[in-house]
Amino acid sequence: MKNLKEGVVVSGVGIVTPLKPFMKVDDFWNALCSGEDAIKMMSLPMLDTGRKWLMAGIDQSSFADDISLENKLQFIAEKALCMAMNDANLREFQNAGLSIGTVLGNVLVKEKRLIESKKQKTIYDYERESLSYATSYLAAKFNLNGPNITISTACASGTDAIGIAARKIMAGKADIMIAGGIDVLSDFAIIGFHILQAMTEEKVRPFDKNRTGLAPGEGAAFIVLESEKHATHRGAKVYGKVMGYASRADAKHLTGPHREGRGLADAMNQAISEHNLKPHEINYINAHGTGTVYNDLMETKAIKKVFGKVAYDIPISSTKSMLGHSFGAAGAIEAICCLLSIKNKIVHPTINFNERDAECDLDYVPNIARHHTVNIAMSLSAGFGGQNSAIIFGKT
Repeated sequence: MKNLKEGVVVSGVGIVTPLKPFMKVDDFWNALCSGEDAIKMMSLPMLDTGRKWLMAGIDQSSFADDISLENKLQFIAEKALCMAMNDANLREFQNAGLSIGTVLGNVLVKEKRLIESKKQKTIYDYERESLSYATSYLAAKFNLNGPNITISTACASGTDAIGIAARKIMAGKADIMIAGGIDVLSDFAIIGFHILQAMTEEKVRPFDKNRTGLAPGEGAAFIVLESEKHATHRGAKVYGKVMGYASRADAKHLTGPHREGRGLADAMNQAISEHNLKPHEINYINAHGTGTVYNDLMETKAIKKVFGKVAYDIPISSTKSMLGHSFGAAGAIEAICCLLSIKNKIVHPTINFNERDAECDLDYVPNIARHHTVNIAMSLSAGFGGQNSAIIFGKT
C-alpha cells in the first residue's frame, strides 16, 4: 500500500445497540464500562413459537409507533448515521461516500413476505430485499454522492466496510466516507445458529473455561472517516486515525475457523506492518470474542502467534459478552469501542468471566473495566467462510 498517501482520521461516531439504544454515545460507553448485560430471553422476531431464546435485541417499544418491524433495519441505520454525522458536525460536504457492511440486509422484509406467502410484484419489492438497499437509500437521503459500497463478508462485514472506505480516502477517491455495519435479529439467523449448535442457553462467557456459545444481537454503527487534510481544514475534532487494515481468508471451511487461527494471524500481521508498526506498540485488542469454544481458542492462539510473550501484557475485551453477536454490525461497534478506549483511557470488561481456561490464558479484562492509556488499539473480526479482518486505530 505504499502508493496510498493520504492519512485518514475519524471525526464522528454513531451507534444504536440494545444497550442504551438511541441515547448519546457517552451513555452507551458508560453502560458498557459498567458491565451492563443487554442479553436476555426473547421470542423470535417474526414467528412466536412460544420458545424463548437468549439474544440481545432492541426493544420495539423504543421505536416510534409508525415504525414496523420489517422497517427496523432502515430505521436504526438512519439513526446511527445521523448520530455520526452530527457528532462530526458535518453540514455541507462534497465528495463524500458511504460504505456499509451487512450479513443479512433487509432480511425482515423477505421473512414477512414469505410468512404471508406473498410474491414479489415490482422492481421495488426486489430492491427492498437486496443487501444494498440500505446503502442506496441512505446515500440518496443524505446526498452521499461519492463511492457507494455494500460489503458482505460474513461477520467481518463491518470491519471490512470501514477498512475499504479508508482505502478510498487514501487513494484520493473521496474526502469523506461514512462507514459502518448494520444487521437485525431474524428468525433465519437465530434458527441457523441454533442448528449449528453455536448458541448458548446460559450466559455468554467469552474465553471462560465454561463457555457454551454465543447469543445473537443486532445494531447499527457508523464512523465518519476523513482525510487528515480535509479534517484539519474544517477544524474537525478527531477521535483517532486509521493505522492499519487487512483482510485474509482461512481458505479452509464454510463455518468453522482455522483451528490455529492462520487467517486471523495473517490479517493482524499485515495490518500491523502497513504503517510499519511493531507488535509491542499495540496496547489494546478488542477481540471477536464470541463465546464459542472454537472461536475463542483460535483467537487466543492467533494473538499469541503474532505477539509472542507480549500477548500476555495486552488487555483484551469482548464486547459481545454484553451485546451479543450483531453480525455485520459487530465489527463497526467494536471499532467504535476502540476509539472510545483511546479517547477515555479506559477499556471495558469481558463480563461473565469466572474460570480461567488453561488454553485461553491471556488478559481478558475480566468483569471490571480498567483505566488504561490506549495509544494504539486493534479490533479483530472473524466470520463464516474463513473471513478474517483486523483494523488498527491510533491516537492523533
